[in-house]
Amino acid sequence: MTARRVLTHPLFGTAIAIALLPFLMPGAAPWAGKTGFVDLGTTILVFALFASGFNLLFGHVGELSFGHAMFFAIGAYATALYSKGFDLSMFGHTYHHGSAGNMWAALAIAVALTTIWATLLARLIIPRSSGIYFSMITLAFAQVIFFITYKFGDFTGGEDGIQGVIRPQIPGLPVDWLRESWHYFTFAAIVVMIMVTVLYWIIKSPFGSVLHAIRENKERARFLGYDVNKYRVNAFVISTIFPAVAGWLWAYYQTSINPDAGSIEYSGNVVMMSLLGGIQTFFGPMLGAFIYWELQNNISQYTKFWEAWIGIVFVVFVLTASRGIIGALEDIRHYGFGNALRRAFSRDARTETDMAEELPSVAP
Repeated sequence: MTARRVLTHPLFGTAIAIALLPFLMPGAAPWAGKTGFVDLGTTILVFALFASGFNLLFGHVGELSFGHAMFFAIGAYATALYSKGFDLSMFGHTYHHGSAGNMWAALAIAVALTTIWATLLARLIIPRSSGIYFSMITLAFAQVIFFITYKFGDFTGGEDGIQGVIRPQIPGLPVDWLRESWHYFTFAAIVVMIMVTVLYWIIKSPFGSVLHAIRENKERARFLGYDVNKYRVNAFVISTIFPAVAGWLWAYYQTSINPDAGSIEYSGNVVMMSLLGGIQTFFGPMLGAFIYWELQNNISQYTKFWEAWIGIVFVVFVLTASRGIIGALEDIRHYGFGNALRRAFSRDARTETDMAEELPSVAP
C-alpha cells in the first residue's frame, strides 16, 4: 500500500480524528495537563461506536431498529453487575456474586449476553417482519428490557440504577490510572479504533457487499441465490456487539448505570446521529455523534430548550441534506457548491442534475 493510499484511507482519517478530538474540546491542552471537556470527548467516542454499530443494520442493510439501546443497556448493566456484585433471589434460591475487577471478563460477559439475546430476537422477528413492523417490534422488546431494569430494583437498582462502579486496573499500569479523565479517554480511543477497524473490514468484505445488495433490493438478492433472512439475522447480531462494547465503556466511564441507558431516547439519539452524518457512509455516524454532542453542549449553555433546537437542526438536515453531512460534502465535490445548494432546496434541480449526468446528450 502506497503512502498516498494510506493517507487517504478512511481508517487513517478516523484515527487522526480520534487523536485530535481532545484538542477540539474547548479549553483543552493535554500537553499542559489541561483536559478541558475531555470527558465530552469520551462521551462522543462511546456514542460514535454505538451509532456505528447501529448503522451497520440501518445504513448498510436498510433495517431501522428503534430498540438498539437495549443492547447498549445490556452491555452496561452486565459490566456494572459483574464489577459491583449482586444478590439475586430466584425460584427459592439466592445467587451471590462478589465484586470483581477483571474488565476483560466483564467485556466477555457483556458481549456474550448481548449476542445470545440478539440471536434469539433476530431468529424470532426477522423472518416475520421488515420495514416499519421490524422497527416497532424492536422498540417493543427494548421497552421490555427497560421495564426489567426499572422494576427489578433488588437486582438492577431500579430507578437509581447501579452506583459506585469502580474503574478497574489495567495490568502493568498504576491502580488508579483509568480514574484520570485523560487516561480513560486514551483507553476508550484505543478500544473504539479497534472496533471501528473491525466494522470497516465487515463492511468492505463480501459479506458487506451482500448486505448492500439486500438493502437495494431484497428480491433481486434472493433471486441471485442469497439467503436474505440469514444475512439479515447475522447482520443484526453483529450490529449489537458494538453497542454492547460501548455500554461496557460507558459503565466504567460513568462509574454507574441507570435505566435511561435502555430508553427510547437513547435509541432515537443514535438514529439522529446516523442521519446527521450520513447513513450509507462509514464515517457518517461518528461525525453525527460529534455534531450531536457538540450541539447539546453548546446550546444547553444558553437555553433549557436545547432539545427543541437540536430537533430543528435535525429537521433542516433531513429536508435539505437527506444523505447527511458527508452526502452534502460529496454533492459539493461532485456538482460544485452552486449546484449542490440548488439540489438541497429544489427537487427539480436534483432531477435536472441527475439527468445531465445520466443522459448528457438530452439534458438541457
